Amino acid sequence: MSDEKTFDKLPDETLENVSGGMSANLEAAYAVNKGQYGGADVCAANLRRAGLNPDAVLGLADALNKYEDVAFAVIRGEYGRGQARTDALTAAGYPADTIQLLVNNMLWDPKTETFGVRK
Repeated sequence: MSDEKTFDKLPDETLENVSGGMSANLEAAYAVNKGQYGGADVCAANLRRAGLNPDAVLGLADALNKYEDVAFAVIRGEYGRGQARTDALTAAGYPADTIQLLVNNMLWDPKTETFGVRK
């Protein structure tokens, strides 16, 4: 199974929460982590006003805080591919689906609507 298809293993509600394009959510998640959408009391409302799904963006922001280094290691190939990657992440105590979602968001190119390393 290619990396592009690993998105198919995620729960439907995860995919439904990805509104406005995956890279838009990831960019917003980085901004949330920098405080650019305000504090916890107003962040969700500000994301909604910006046309973003707060659940999707805040989930990615949380994943970035916890797993960004691991996601970059996955991108570098340090955890293998396919099921071997899932097994290695799980054995290391990481939530493989969450990390794969983060990786997919990091590699999504909205211009071509494909996954690939950005230059």
